[in-house]
Amino acid sequence: MPDSMIQTDVLIVGGGPGGASAALSLLNNSNYSVTIIEQSDFNTTRVGEHVSSSIFDLIDYLKLSKSDFRQDSFIPAYASKAYWGSDQVRSVNSIFTTEEATFQLDREKFDFKLIETAAERGATIYPRTKCLDYKQLLDKSWNVSLSHPTEGKFEIHANYLVDASGRSANVCRKVGGILRKNDSLIAVGMFLDLNGESRKFQQILESVELGWWYVACLPDDQMVITFFSDADIISENKIHQLNQWTQLLQQSNQVKNCLPNRQPFSDKLWIRNAQTQISDSKAIERFISVGDAAVSFDPISSMGIGFSISSAIYAAKHIGQELEKGISTSDLYQEDLLQNFNRYLQIKSRYYKEESRWPSSKFWKRRNQ
Repeated sequence: MPDSMIQTDVLIVGGGPGGASAALSLLNNSNYSVTIIEQSDFNTTRVGEHVSSSIFDLIDYLKLSKSDFRQDSFIPAYASKAYWGSDQVRSVNSIFTTEEATFQLDREKFDFKLIETAAERGATIYPRTKCLDYKQLLDKSWNVSLSHPTEGKFEIHANYLVDASGRSANVCRKVGGILRKNDSLIAVGMFLDLNGESRKFQQILESVELGWWYVACLPDDQMVITFFSDADIISENKIHQLNQWTQLLQQSNQVKNCLPNRQPFSDKLWIRNAQTQISDSKAIERFISVGDAAVSFDPISSMGIGFSISSAIYAAKHIGQELEKGISTSDLYQEDLLQNFNRYLQIKSRYYKEESRWPSSKFWKRRNQ
């Protein structure tokens, strides 16, 4: 790393679909320099994503096409099976969309192509790099202190800062943004090996007294089984422990049938935040959040990837306008986020209220008030 301070027009913290899409939007439509900071080495295992065909309109805007992605990046998916509200199965293509064409996304291939294209088009990317501190100067630009495990500490000066750090919204929190959490949903899951068994790419949802289960076939002969509930319920019932998680799984009516004859990749469960929340950073100049850092949706909505890309595209337009004309329109961006968030909350509430079998359950009472 250079000893002197690195200069960039736009610094994006987070190299996932939101960060890469913001970079591509800026690089495709301006001459601004773009730098991406990613804490991982891009090899983190990611849960597969169920997406609608509208994903292709978004990547088309980024000047990419379906054929640019590696084979099997988009695998045709079959209707989800939902055991929700009763023990009777119902098939739905997606919870919040009526589009018939849906796909199981290979996140590793998809994410890598986006970040690879951003690099090819001029973005500077620093993987395995951690942001230590953010300081806004009098002219509203930013000095960011960073650390790399082998190259040590260095600094970047940016005219604009973008939070694409995911649900943690680390940057937004550290620079004084406001986060409004709607719930404390937690995901506790495990990856399984299908051992060469040929299966259609489908999803299974099953509601139970303490929350709900999600099962999906993933690319590369994998399956994921995940339990969702609130953080306090997970803790009180020790569902984050393998034996309790497995016991709860065996009490399910449908999901337990996915487990026999499949060996887990490890005997450890992974735990991830899955809460619904919205961030408000309109009071912070030359700063914007995209993707899950801006709004994070309940995983049942299948809205994550599409929103990450679309929010990044719109954010890039606001960034370009402010850097070019000195006019901030972040308040309009925030208003759009809030309107979309409120519409989503109404749909989410209606869907959860379809489940009324456990009126005394803490989990369901919270969602049926």
